[in-house]
Amino acid sequence: MNPFPNDEARREFYAGAREAMPILAGTVPFGFVAGVAGVAAGLSAFETIALSVITFSGIAQMITCQLLATASPLPVIFAAVLVLSLRHLMYSASLSPHVAHLSPRWRSLIGYLMTDQGFAMGTRRFSEPGGPGERHWHFLGTGLTLYVTWQLAVTIGAVAGAQIPANWSLDFVVVLTFLSLLVPAVRTRADLGAAIVAGAVALIAAGLPYRLSLVAASLSGIAAGVAIEAWRKR
Repeated sequence: MNPFPNDEARREFYAGAREAMPILAGTVPFGFVAGVAGVAAGLSAFETIALSVITFSGIAQMITCQLLATASPLPVIFAAVLVLSLRHLMYSASLSPHVAHLSPRWRSLIGYLMTDQGFAMGTRRFSEPGGPGERHWHFLGTGLTLYVTWQLAVTIGAVAGAQIPANWSLDFVVVLTFLSLLVPAVRTRADLGAAIVAGAVALIAAGLPYRLSLVAASLSGIAAGVAIEAWRKR
């Protein structure tokens, strides 16, 4: 059975999948570490995989696991994940004009598959000259490629977690992954200011309980970015 309504949709889907391929070099080790982190935090392999399927967010999974490991209250965990996920509101607002013609089912699927990388590639494709056509299939190709790869990597990490020696210190993979995402994203003074303020606050507040330094750093970075952008416009 052909899942594509026409040839254009098929071409867009496979083009999106191919475009996502280079990113998998960072997705696989990050997903593996996220799976290991879940088991290390006291979750079972099944619970780790379930968390991954429900959230489909590497940073949300890692923060949740770190907070669970320190026995943080659920409200703190929810607050931290919410703050770190606020960027998806901006992603949605940016893409909404391009997908407004789609059905609620399609828009829900795009929202679920939204990632930092997928947003960047989707925005570029939607912004190219021409009508919307079947470009949402390009986003689906990118999103599904990242989703399947991520879930497989998390599953392998969760199953193998108990056998990974602690002295391997795989946390550095997460840091490298996010640095690779952060550096290209810093394009304006507001971006740079937000990154510097967030990093400084994270270091200063590192001793706060329940990893509240992450919440404080995120809020401070957002505030700094908004303030700098408002100042620039004035």
